[in-house]
Order: sequence, then structure tokens, then C-alpha cells
Amino acid sequence: MKQLKMTTAGVSSAGIKEENQDAWVAEVPDNTSTMNYKGAVLALADGVSACTEARRASHTSIRSFTSDYYSTPDSWTARHSAAKILSALNRWLYQQGHTDPLDQGSWCTTFTAMILKSTTLHLVHTGDSRAWRIRNNELECLTRDHTATLGGRQYLGRALGMAPDVEVDYKSEILDDGDLLLLTTDGVHDFISKDTIKECFSQQKPLDEIAQQLVDLALEKGSNDNLTCVIGRIDQVPAGDPTENLQRLSELRLPPDLYPGQILDGYRILEELHASKRSQLYLAEDTQADTPGPHHVVIKTPSINFEDDPDYLEGFMREEWIGRRIKHPSVMEVLPPRTGRQFLYHICEHIRGQTLRSWMQENPKPSLTEVRDIVAQIITAIRGLHRLQILHQDLKPENLMFDQEGRLKLIDFGSARVAGDFENQQTLQSELPQGTKNYTAPEYFLDGVIDERADQFAIGVIAYELLTGELPYPEHSGSSLRVRHYQHMKYRPANQSDSSIPSWIDSALAKAVAADPAKRYPALSEFLQDLKQPNSSFQSRSFQPLIERNPVLTWQLIALLLFMVNVVQYLSS
Repeated sequence: MKQLKMTTAGVSSAGIKEENQDAWVAEVPDNTSTMNYKGAVLALADGVSACTEARRASHTSIRSFTSDYYSTPDSWTARHSAAKILSALNRWLYQQGHTDPLDQGSWCTTFTAMILKSTTLHLVHTGDSRAWRIRNNELECLTRDHTATLGGRQYLGRALGMAPDVEVDYKSEILDDGDLLLLTTDGVHDFISKDTIKECFSQQKPLDEIAQQLVDLALEKGSNDNLTCVIGRIDQVPAGDPTENLQRLSELRLPPDLYPGQILDGYRILEELHASKRSQLYLAEDTQADTPGPHHVVIKTPSINFEDDPDYLEGFMREEWIGRRIKHPSVMEVLPPRTGRQFLYHICEHIRGQTLRSWMQENPKPSLTEVRDIVAQIITAIRGLHRLQILHQDLKPENLMFDQEGRLKLIDFGSARVAGDFENQQTLQSELPQGTKNYTAPEYFLDGVIDERADQFAIGVIAYELLTGELPYPEHSGSSLRVRHYQHMKYRPANQSDSSIPSWIDSALAKAVAADPAKRYPALSEFLQDLKQPNSSFQSRSFQPLIERNPVLTWQLIALLLFMVNVVQYLSS
């Protein structure tokens, strides 16, 4: 299968100065998985010469950014990872530069980085270094200098460490085979023209010779600063051909129907726990465990009905990939596959207990205290996913299970959406499953923006159902969906089903399951807080204007009033 391949080079020189305050890196991982999920990094930092710790600032920035980027979760997008790292790095540099009141702002540096992931270039930039691209012999500058002119002199307007908060430019570009990427400091591009840069690349020399030539030419033109060039050439862009994905997946065979007593790669099947048209769950014993005693696990196998469906198979593998990256006590553990496995399946921890759906059937009238505790546990689990930029997308009582200690655990990731996955074009980009309709946020059906608020909607529906035994939107249930706009969804107050539910609890539920995601809580913690104590803003809005309660009726009354005024004026004229 084709993967991103590139060649890099870089040259840095102090020039006529005694100290080189530039720093750079060209990191191309050898590990295939790292290259697929994190990509390569080209980065350049130019320490601000007016600062006493310019060199340490630039070198620290390059070293920390590269190390931290490859340590971020694979599920994070490149943009999110870079933003988090640069924000923390900027605060650290700023604090370092302000510990001594006599030496303010001594740790400042420009910073420009290219993250090359799958078929996309992600560019982050602050300062006056520059990023370039040569495609079809055309040279294009991809950044703008963050400088300002005052009194006829030019000053640097932005840099890491200059202020407590930093504004970083971001843009993305599609990569193409043969693209040439270039990073330069102002010691280079301030002294040679774009035509000179193009001429150097047109000579078809090795990249390290081109980088050295650019530095030498800038010196000849009178450069009085440090000089650095970093070059990357895209030798091969990954292909997103589904047949290649299918070929890779076909290396693992789909297991047959399993029966008690059978052995699958060292796991003895004990019983079938669940079967649907899409998958099967089996309780099994690990016969190759290193410690004595029974070692029970759950094996999830794909349905043989989908053996020729690459979208389904890719999604099944994605579920395992997500599960193995989530380490959270409120989320079911997905165990690593055994070396040399021959079949496609997941190994999961065995949770002895019952699903939340089963618990609800046995406890149709839970107390408000019990509901708060359940909602708090669900939020704890979901926030563990959201911190990894993962949306669950299929929250429902059937996908939550109580263990023997009474802890609620999330047990299914089949519909999960990983932000970083959408940057990796080698993953099939078909429409992801949207979960179970009664718990699925309406924005999925109305082509709205999908974010963490979609999972909040499902949590709100579960809380509503726990308290009332019903669903908040009649038109959102049943075999059909009659929703064409957010305004068409009419919330049914929870205290209509159970008059003992306080109005402030109903207000919290109504906000969590608001049809329009813009009207939901900005954070799950706020929803939980409003379930614990009354929100004064709800009490102040106990009277709701007619235009909010029934906007159609309001405008009908206005139209009628205007009609009557016109009639009176006509009759009196």
C-alpha cells in the first residue's frame, strides 16, 4: 500500500555573527504506524536577536515541539496537537523571560512548522520566517510576515514568548507528488529574490546542495544575520484506493461461527453472549495466560455477511484501534491482539454485570440521587473520549454496563468518530454510522456541525428517560423521523410525565437536549451542576415570552393586528 514518502535536507549557518540563534528539524519517522497517524515534521525557529536567550528559546522550541507532537494522542488532529503544544510552549517561554524584572522578554523566537500527514500539509506559523512551496516550477510563499513598521523601522509583531498568549496562523494544503517545500529565516529570504530561489531548485541538484547554495548566495548578497534553509521533497503521496484497504484487510480471515469448546488463536469459546446481523460476542477463556486460574475475555467477531464490504471492515478495525488507545476506568478495555493471529476479531475485558437498559427495566422509578450518579458516571466516561478528540456517537443504555462494583462502563465504540482519523486519507471516508435514532442528535439528520454537543444530547435523553421512562421528542421516536428543521422538534416537559420532577431539573434536561446544538451546554460539567442545584438563570426565565413559546402564533397575531389597523383606517377615511 502506498504511503507518504519524502526526502529532506537542511543547512544552518551563523553567518557573520558569533552565535547561531536558529534551530531546525526534519523528522521523518521510520515507524509505519507513526508515519500514518502523526506524519513528518519540518520546523524552523529563529531566536529574536534582541533577546538575551534567543538561542535557548529557538532550540527549546524546536526540541519541545517535535517531542511533544509525537507524544500527543493519535486521535488528535494535527491542528489541535500543534495548538495545544504551542500554547503551552509560549506560556513557558514567556514565564522564563519574565522571572527577572531587569531582563523582561529575553526568551523569544519565531516559529514555523510543516506537519505532513497523509495527503495534507498542515502549516503553523508565527513571526517572520517563511514557508514556501514549489509546484510545477512555480514558487509560492505560504506564510505572511508578522511585522509592523513604526517610525520607518520594521519590528517583529508576533513571536513565541513575546506575550502571555500567542496568535498562530494555521492553513492546510493538499500535497502532490513532486512538491518541493522550503522553510527559510529572514537571513536568507531578505537577501535573495524569488527568482534566485527558483533557479537554485531548477538545477536538479541534491537537496542538501540546494540548501547550501541558498545560504551561500544570501551571504554573498550581504546577509548580516543567521541563515537557515530546510527542504522537503514529496516523493510519494498516499493513495486512498479502497481496493488497497480491502487487500490489507483480507490478510486476516473472518472467523467462522464459533461454538462452545472451539479454540480460536488460543482462546477457548465458552458461550455466545450476543448476536446481531453485524457482529457476535462470545465469552472465552485465554488458554495461554501466564498466570494460573481462569482468564475470561470477550471476543467480538464481524459478521460474515459483510466480508466483501470494505467500509464495514475498516470500521470494525477502527473500533479496535480506538479501544486500545482509551485507558480509562469508566471505559471497557480493549486488549492487544495476540501475535500471529489469523482471524479478524477484538479481545475485550469481560465485565460481569448488567447493561443500563436492563437496570432501567428493573428500576423504573429511580430516585433523583441515583439518576445524578448515573449521569455523572456517563459524563466521566465521555469526557475521557472527548479529551482524545473522539466522539462516541452511539450513546444509549444498551452501550453502558454496570460492573460488579456498581461502576458504569462504556462498552461499545462501533460508531465512534476520531478527529485525527479524518486527516488520514488512507482511512476510508464513507459516512460514519450515526448511532441509534432516538438518542442521536438532530444535527446528524439536518447536516449540522457535529461536535461534543452531539454526545451531550444523547446523555440528556438518557437522563430524561431515567426520570420519566419516556423520550423528550415524540417526533424523534418510532419507525420514522419527522424532522426538517430544529424548530419542528417540540420538547415535551419532563414534569408532564411525572409532576414530582422539579421545574429546574426539567430546565436542565431541556437545555441538554435542545434541538439546536447552539442552545445546549458549552460543557458537560455545567449540565451536571444544574442537575445538582437550581440554576438561577432558569428561575429568572420562568415566564417565557409568547414569541419564544410559539413564534408562528406570535406572527399570526401580529399580522391579524396589522390587518385590523388597515381596515379601521380604510373605514375612517
